[in-house]
Amino acid sequence: MAMFRELINDKVTLVKADGTVVREDIPAHVQPKLILIEDVTVPLEMGDHLLRKLNNGNVEDFIVDDPAFCAKIRGVPDHFQVKVRRSGGASPERTVIQSITNNFEGPNSRVNINSTDNSTNVVQEISADKLKDFLSEVRPVLGHMPDTEREKIRSQLVILEEEANKEKPSQLTARGALQTIKTVAEGATGNLVASGIVGLITSLF
Repeated sequence: MAMFRELINDKVTLVKADGTVVREDIPAHVQPKLILIEDVTVPLEMGDHLLRKLNNGNVEDFIVDDPAFCAKIRGVPDHFQVKVRRSGGASPERTVIQSITNNFEGPNSRVNINSTDNSTNVVQEISADKLKDFLSEVRPVLGHMPDTEREKIRSQLVILEEEANKEKPSQLTARGALQTIKTVAEGATGNLVASGIVGLITSLF
């Protein structure tokens, strides 16, 4: 067991295909086609993205092909042996994930796709004040959204409030929550409040 845990020396972030950031700083051991994760409570699914920030500031993006669970055996604890492939090409979720990984930590982080630096620097950081302004504009009008969309957006506003109360909000978490809100609002076709929310988020990005 000790030898297994010595391998777990990386940290990854789990992002769903729709851009929802589920969990950060997950202990892992990253290989080109396989990622070991000891925490079996991580809600892994096929199509998820696992992001790893490198020491040079680049971010590697892996797509989950098979989140295989392995039961405890010969002293090795329960764990996931996640079969992955490097993200790249024109997959449907590429735009969503690109918007998150471009701002993994701070305004000048870059994305490493297929080991090639094809990313674009982003200089606009979402500050705590910007998040507070966004929250103050959205909360008073949220009651005019359809019930289903309203509840989905409200859960993401809780995440944004937590980040807004930090001196330095996590760009990954904030942008993930904003992207989720944007996707939900875009689904409320014909709702003027939803259109306004989409516009606010677009201006932040």
